[in-house]
Amino acid sequence: MDSAKPAIEANNLTKFYGASRGVIDLNLSVQQGEIFGFLGPNGSGKTTTIRLFLSLITPSKGNIFLLEIPCKKGDKALLQMIGYLAGEIGLYHDLTGMEYLHHLMKLRGGNPKGISSQKMDRLIERFKIDLHRKIKGYSSGMKQMVAIIQAFMHDPLLLILDEPTRGLDPLMQEQFHDLLREEKSRGRTIFLSSHNLREVEKMCDRVGVIKEGRLILVEEIEEYRTLVGKKISVVTKGQTTGVSETLNELGGVEDLNRRGAQVEFFYKGSMPKLIEHVAGLDLVDLTCETPSLEDVFIRLYED
Repeated sequence: MDSAKPAIEANNLTKFYGASRGVIDLNLSVQQGEIFGFLGPNGSGKTTTIRLFLSLITPSKGNIFLLEIPCKKGDKALLQMIGYLAGEIGLYHDLTGMEYLHHLMKLRGGNPKGISSQKMDRLIERFKIDLHRKIKGYSSGMKQMVAIIQAFMHDPLLLILDEPTRGLDPLMQEQFHDLLREEKSRGRTIFLSSHNLREVEKMCDRVGVIKEGRLILVEEIEEYRTLVGKKISVVTKGQTTGVSETLNELGGVEDLNRRGAQVEFFYKGSMPKLIEHVAGLDLVDLTCETPSLEDVFIRLYED
């Protein structure tokens, strides 16, 4: 696969459920070999977008290409190249974990060279899970690990993952993140939808934000940090009323909040100018931080 070509390309993608909005005029290109984060609160259109990608539902308008192939319902050859982990997993509780994985392997047609089986065995060893018990006796974390294994075990070129670390303990989350890094190094493309913003910030090359069915922003992780400026905290000895008025006169100050002797705000401006401006205050402490992805996400939705 050519890394300069998109693994996912959506053009004017629109879906309405009767009069209800799903997604509207979504245009997105995800490059082969990247980890792309997809963010938005419940009801924003994330799940609808993923279902459209997988041809589980039909768009009202627009088209989708996965791995340069037009998406159409029932394209088994294309689906063989995709690994999918649903946000709400449904497993066969009366089967053992191993029976479930073998069942899915047979449905996918298996692999005459045994590559799928070898990869499955490596994943089972990696996550150290006992697959000989019935799934109905598994914890939520064990069920999630089985779901992860089934998404990766046929060595897909494109992985579409919805809340993949839900229910995993910190050690298993780190194992999963290592797996993502390895798959990326092999040229695999990963589309990651998650509410875990720290995970997205840690793992993704670029992030898209969807709001009320519309894709409002796509940026590289580092570019996100410049959108809201620096996160500043000023602590003074006295009351903060006068401090707030002084800072508002500075310009470039946004989302100013007072908490006792502390004033917090985002600042888009010259740091020497800020320091000069607050030098005359009865200053106890001044803190400047690079905003997290969580800071940026919350600001985007508040705006």
